[in-house]
Amino acid sequence: MKINLRLSSITPMLQFLRDLKSNQATYVQIAEILDHPDYDYEFRRYGSAKQPMIDYFINLNTITDAEIPALRESRPTEVLDKHPLWIAAFNDPNVYKELANKLHFIISGEMLDRVSNMVLAGIPDDADIDTIDVVCTMSIGGSFGYVYDGAFHIDILRIPEMGEKPEMYLPLLLAHETHHVVMMAYESEYVDNFTLEQWFIHFFSGEGLAIKFCNNAQGTISKPIYNHLPVNAGLDAFTMEYLNGKFNEAWVVFQKTLSSIRAGKMNKNDVWAHLMNYWYSFHTDYQQPNEAPLLQQSLAYSFGNDLYGTIYDAFGKNVLFDCVRHPEKVLDTFDKALKI
Repeated sequence: MKINLRLSSITPMLQFLRDLKSNQATYVQIAEILDHPDYDYEFRRYGSAKQPMIDYFINLNTITDAEIPALRESRPTEVLDKHPLWIAAFNDPNVYKELANKLHFIISGEMLDRVSNMVLAGIPDDADIDTIDVVCTMSIGGSFGYVYDGAFHIDILRIPEMGEKPEMYLPLLLAHETHHVVMMAYESEYVDNFTLEQWFIHFFSGEGLAIKFCNNAQGTISKPIYNHLPVNAGLDAFTMEYLNGKFNEAWVVFQKTLSSIRAGKMNKNDVWAHLMNYWYSFHTDYQQPNEAPLLQQSLAYSFGNDLYGTIYDAFGKNVLFDCVRHPEKVLDTFDKALKI
């Protein structure tokens, strides 16, 4: 496995921030930066227009909260929530210059060996691994890391959240996102043939198995794999405790959704809306939709870990990936796993 690190958008963005601070930044300058291939990759992933973000950046240090644009309809406060990080970068851009330089040092051959071993443990034996592009930007959006179009993205603005030693957690992030890239390519062979019920059940394998194998996740039922790693390594402790506490509720919602699908009461658009509103909500039950989300992961992660991770704990890798490929086997196999 070869990882190709793409960092070339960071230096011009840092220069723009310096120029903005000295009142020398131009509209053309930021427009050209956002035309960089790595930012183009981001705009395509978020499905967003560039013009509102050009206006946002050229007015970064004077814009009011009410004027901050929505990057996408599904998360209207995404840019607003992230605005403090951009102001911090505006105030001290050298912090991120040093981080970009440090990434070259951190991502060494030894690290890649660790990442590769972790990924290989959590993918089918016949899955192919080739070159993986890692796109690093000062991101326009709220996701720390995401997979899109055969590559994955890391937001350098969020790396300080890893603490003083990002080299401890960056391998987990690389493994987690690489797991997604490999599995998405592998699943492309068969996922389009799924029924709606199969597709819904399969949905939970993505994040669930990524945190199982790459973050040593502890679920309500599913157990951590590695003794040499902390439990829930690289995951937010508050988030995972909160989500695991909702397993029983989530199981009822899961079963009700399956019943609605089987009765023909939900089409794929309905199921997708349900997934985004419930399973991919980053708000706690006691938050309002317009508040900054408190959760770093969602129920799709924790429930997927319990559903699929428990099958792995009981029956191993071969049975697990047979269920991933044949989601109609998941519920019966999960029930058998609970009885062991």
